[in-house]
Amino acid sequence: MTRRRFLTLTGGAAAAVAGSGLLAACGTSTTPTTGGAGSVTFPEYAPATLVKPDLPATADGVMAGFYEYPANLATAFTSKPGEGLGNVTVLTNMFNPVPPSAGSNAYWQEVNNRLGATLDITMTPSADYLSKLSTIIAGGQLPDLTLISSKLAHRADVLTRMCADLSEFVSGSAVKDYPFLANIPRDAWLPTAYGGGIYGVPIPRGIAGTIFFSRNDLIRARSLNNAPASYAEFVTLAEGLTDAKANRWAFGGIKRVIVFVGTMLGVPNTWKAEGGKFVSEFETEQRKEAVARTAELYKKGLFHPDSLGGKLQVRDLFGNGTIALHGDGYAAWDTMAAAYKAAEIGAMPAPKAEGGGIAQHPAGAAAFAITAVKKGDKARIKQLLKICDWLAAPLGTTEYMFRKFGIEGTHYTMQNGKPVLTDKGKVEVKLPLEYVIDAPPVLGPGDKARVDAQRAYQEKVVPTMLRSPADGLYSATAVDKAGEMSKIIDAAELDIVSGRKPAAYWDEAVAAWKKAGGDAARAEYEKAVSS
Repeated sequence: MTRRRFLTLTGGAAAAVAGSGLLAACGTSTTPTTGGAGSVTFPEYAPATLVKPDLPATADGVMAGFYEYPANLATAFTSKPGEGLGNVTVLTNMFNPVPPSAGSNAYWQEVNNRLGATLDITMTPSADYLSKLSTIIAGGQLPDLTLISSKLAHRADVLTRMCADLSEFVSGSAVKDYPFLANIPRDAWLPTAYGGGIYGVPIPRGIAGTIFFSRNDLIRARSLNNAPASYAEFVTLAEGLTDAKANRWAFGGIKRVIVFVGTMLGVPNTWKAEGGKFVSEFETEQRKEAVARTAELYKKGLFHPDSLGGKLQVRDLFGNGTIALHGDGYAAWDTMAAAYKAAEIGAMPAPKAEGGGIAQHPAGAAAFAITAVKKGDKARIKQLLKICDWLAAPLGTTEYMFRKFGIEGTHYTMQNGKPVLTDKGKVEVKLPLEYVIDAPPVLGPGDKARVDAQRAYQEKVVPTMLRSPADGLYSATAVDKAGEMSKIIDAAELDIVSGRKPAAYWDEAVAAWKKAGGDAARAEYEKAVSS
């Protein structure tokens, strides 16, 4: 299959990203490979023992916690993991400015020295990454290590036809040869499974996912309850926090409130499976009710008046006290605490709507993306995995401190127990290694009270986590049609919450969603489960 033929079939790289099919780059078949865990034996989870955190991680996904950067660092590698590999090509995305090239970057040079190999990294801004990746795939030659986005159309075919099946190297106890890959929790490995094999290494994220943050100082100032035990108590809290004359409201964004209310009502995490049949969250009465109840909250005036526009700087409004409740990713806790030092930030577990304890919370995506390894001889694949293992060495190791902050005295200095980048470090230590492979995220290091609060929240919520039955499965339609399908749901939510449409309109929107791809995605998931 030539590049010209590929582009003819797909209408160019941009069309491939939009969903016309990257599988043509990999062979002549036009039938998508069935994705899914199937008979895959995932790596055995083995928490790293080289470093002892203040609060150890748990097997179900509660993150390890550190109050301070360990003073006595452990050395994880006594030899260079890439020795003899020569040039190692890498394709990944980035969110920072491009760092100086290897020839003028002391940090990059030292990375190569410590690996014993030359990293040739192609860095592409995140907004352009899918287009760049599709072009590389069309050329028929992948780099040694390639970040595979969850949004890549027909990624199952790309992975199974162009990338190495890593099963024999990392399945079960075999992963013990790579102790820091073994330190990555099982949930993060689910997106690596396709056609009965493991086709990548995950870039792990915390399963806690989205958190509903609260301004506890504002709640306490009004003598309100920051831990509502039912939906009725949640409404009472929101009403008590809203004072339009004082430019204060309970909520900013619409979507996160719908999700939080839905969690109280027992909405499934994306899908639920019943006897091998999949039912979308959108098809449930609970999801319909969550939208209707959010519309009632909006009618009560509990949202910022510009909430429907989608252009609010919600974090800033939360930080300055204009809104008091805000849904955001778990990592935002530290970011907001650093930016808004006067704010006392808490996290609110969702109660069951009628009371009786904490509701089941939807598990977040446990992997940002996966990194695939190019097909090749076993010896080279094993060494590339050793490089991945080095990149996954955890906090408390010399490898981690170097990866994140560079060379002490050159790129950073320790001040009050914390690494602070020098001017040189701020420029050179921008190599996006964390978007190749990274260690599992941790809580801290930081203020002990905040780390303890973060840990307490996760200990309450993570045991309730509701996984999606689609985790570890692949649907080409769910990827290819994601944008179109999301627009239907998002528009319907805004129409109903704003009062432009009645709650009954939800059924019409769901019917359109099913026609746009929902039914096809369901069929593909059901096929993946039964195969």
